[in-house]
Amino acid sequence: MCQGARIRTVNDPSRSPRSGIEAFEVVVFDGVCTPTSGEFIASSRALATLRPTLASVIAELRARGSRIALLSDEFDRQWMSDIAGFSDFDHVFVGSDNRIFKPDRRAFQRVMLAVGCDPQGCLVIDDDAINCRVAQSIGCYAIRFDPTDAVASWVTVLAARPTME
Repeated sequence: MCQGARIRTVNDPSRSPRSGIEAFEVVVFDGVCTPTSGEFIASSRALATLRPTLASVIAELRARGSRIALLSDEFDRQWMSDIAGFSDFDHVFVGSDNRIFKPDRRAFQRVMLAVGCDPQGCLVIDDDAINCRVAQSIGCYAIRFDPTDAVASWVTVLAARPTME
């Protein structure tokens, strides 16, 4: 557990929704929301597609007014450009670009700086509990994505709304 960090949750019933705000300014997906590089390459050596339903989740979030970002430590920009679906992201941040990898808080801060977003307007979706705690420790909201139950994770993501302090 991240000691001393103020853990903020999404849709906490003890808090009121921010007045008139129904969407996060930016939703940051970890690479787990898409298949890993190993999953992309099928046995036939053909490139696979992005995780099923990701496009519809992105479309719904974008329709609410959110910008969509990908923050990953493992993707390679050379082969990313050949896979349909990566163009759905407004911003793509890869740790190898600047050698700042999660769970370093600077990786999340880099995203917010580049998109011009305060932590309170940022939702991070990641499968790693440590990454979620680090994002929360700098003021972002975070949802832990369960790759073994992607459908339930997408439901949680789409139900998330920013809350007041």
